[in-house]
Amino acid sequence: MEKETFSEELEKLKNENARLMAALGEAEYECERLVILNSNLERQLEEANRELEKNIEILQGFKSEIEGIVSSIEKVNKK
Repeated sequence: MEKETFSEELEKLKNENARLMAALGEAEYECERLVILNSNLERQLEEANRELEKNIEILQGFKSEIEGIVSSIEKVNKK
């Protein structure tokens, strides 16, 4: 088996380095894409939480109204 020459070994290392740099570029691109996706999801979650808080307030208002109606009905029934 022949020994590789320095230039052949150097060429292999250059090719491997190029392959690794391309893989790194792809990983960086995917990371940036995921950061954007995460940011969008965070905004959607914040909006959903705001809507949920509003809905909870509305439901609490309905609960108070229903309790008042039930109390009024109970007073009428006791008479």
